[in-house]
Amino acid sequence: MGDPILHGAGEHILVAGEHEAIVTESGAGLRSYTLDAVPVLAGYPPEAVCPSGRGQWLVPWPNRIPGGRYSFDGAEYVLPVQEPEPGHAIHGYARYLPFQVLAVDAASIELGAVLPARPGYPWDLQMLVSWTLAETGLTATLRVRNLSGTDAPFGAGAHPYLAAGVSTTELIDAGWLTIPADTRLTGTDGVLKDRKAVDADDDFRQSRHIGTHSLGLYTDLARDSAGIARTSFIREDGWQVQVWQDEAYPFVLAYGADHVSDAEGRRASVALEPMTCAVDAFNTGDGLLRLAPGEEFSGTWGITVHHPEGQA
Repeated sequence: MGDPILHGAGEHILVAGEHEAIVTESGAGLRSYTLDAVPVLAGYPPEAVCPSGRGQWLVPWPNRIPGGRYSFDGAEYVLPVQEPEPGHAIHGYARYLPFQVLAVDAASIELGAVLPARPGYPWDLQMLVSWTLAETGLTATLRVRNLSGTDAPFGAGAHPYLAAGVSTTELIDAGWLTIPADTRLTGTDGVLKDRKAVDADDDFRQSRHIGTHSLGLYTDLARDSAGIARTSFIREDGWQVQVWQDEAYPFVLAYGADHVSDAEGRRASVALEPMTCAVDAFNTGDGLLRLAPGEEFSGTWGITVHHPEGQA
């Protein structure tokens, strides 16, 4: 592979045809993705600290653990609370960890880091992330190995926010969404534990107008013969963006940026988040993975984009 293409401090530009992505060494995240200079993702500027988890990896748990408290194999653990109201541990601790570039060329990059054991999560994990850009879209692969001597509870997610348009004045309300899911999880205060079959209000198996819908967490996903599930967002300007995920990710969380600030772009993007487990899986066990010593998790997801005229 060639020399890194540096953009800002600890950033790398990937290019394939008219596709361009910017990957950060902080958290091995995705700050920007454009096609023909049109934003596919609602990212953030290089001088900003990543807001709202945009483009970040959620490891070793996605979403919330109420009060940061959970039990595993008979022991009780308490994680630092990162969300003061209502007091949850959220999205793991890999998001701002410095990663080392292991390999890079014009259209791909691999980064790695060790997530050290810490209070509330006393397991060492090795994390490897690869981003690959092609004229067909963007592919992301996550590999995580348990370096500790005992089994570790584990979950992972990704956090791409798809832009509603070229500016934050364009809202997802005018767009159309398809989520190929038979089941939705419901709950309160962002903790979604109860499964139910989708009904007329939250069934997105056929493309439907988003309007003011608040969206949610879905599972029991329809997949093609290769095991891929695809969630699709059609913007008001006609661009169609798909987030696809392999069988390592049985859940998808659709979040309409309802709670971000107006300056950040309330409802100006929709996060379509592949997840290995449900919210609070460390307590509910819903989708929770148990990594044995030396065992490795691997999962892949990606983004494809189509112009209004149907050209990729």
